[in-house]
Amino acid sequence: MVNVLVIGGAGYIGSVVSNKLVGDHDVSVIDNLSKGVKSLLPGEVSFYEGDILDVEFLRKVFSKKNFDVVMHFAALKDAGESMRDLAKYSQNIIGTINILNVMVEFGVKKIVFSSSAAVYGEPGQKVISEDHLVNPVNFYGFTKLESERLIKWYHKQKGIDFVVLRYFNVAGDSLGYIDPFASNIFPIICEVLSGKRKSLEVFGDDYDTRDGTCIRDYIHVSDLADAHIKALSVKDSCVVNLGSSKGYSVLELIKVFEKVSGKKISFEVVGRRHGDPASLIASNKKAEKVLGWVPVHDLESMAGSTWDAYKKN
Repeated sequence: MVNVLVIGGAGYIGSVVSNKLVGDHDVSVIDNLSKGVKSLLPGEVSFYEGDILDVEFLRKVFSKKNFDVVMHFAALKDAGESMRDLAKYSQNIIGTINILNVMVEFGVKKIVFSSSAAVYGEPGQKVISEDHLVNPVNFYGFTKLESERLIKWYHKQKGIDFVVLRYFNVAGDSLGYIDPFASNIFPIICEVLSGKRKSLEVFGDDYDTRDGTCIRDYIHVSDLADAHIKALSVKDSCVVNLGSSKGYSVLELIKVFEKVSGKKISFEVVGRRHGDPASLIASNKKAEKVLGWVPVHDLESMAGSTWDAYKKN
């Protein structure tokens, strides 16, 4: 049994991972509940409410148990907002520094880090492997890349092992999580379907793609969580993409949601959003080789499970 501290463990992804860890591992969760939902956590979890910007709070939590591994999910993640508010999004980097320093102080030797395909920027190849040039085009991606670099330095200088998992677009639902400040396309579409929003904004239809709209690689949150569980057993430090290796445009995604909901989706094409690459599709060959992981859920399953969660609420 591994003693795991899940930071950001009541959020959309962290809560699914925390639930999957319980039973086989000792699980503790830190979350500031800005977007996390404590009720999604099982009773066996030790929960601590607080913020990674508060070093003394982190020290108090780390003093409670001898943690074997830290899983670090806590971050601000709206790419568009990050371009407008650099000071706010710099907290992603500050928080990671705080976590690493407290890990050193308490002798915790492994971190599984939630990174992003945003580190790649505008890709120079159709399918992106882990050795692709990293060149973020938005500040959110920059904060993830800087956090990766910090982790690698702490590995080299302080002996902290790492598994960096670069997510592509996480979607789907398994616990009934509703994003209170929706900025990703799946919850935004569901807000349109449920009447909370009048229409979906499609940011640009003049990209060099098959229908002019951006293409993204979507991965079910449950598949993503399984990859984190497998990362606990990885011995060597590594960086791994998590994606389906399939790309869907915004207009194709709208059609899938219309199919699973039985409703038409109102949308409006507006100008491009600064910092949006035309296409991001993962190679997941390394994930299969290193983690023994392949995703099992398709796009219709992701859309259907997300819409089911919103219908219930």
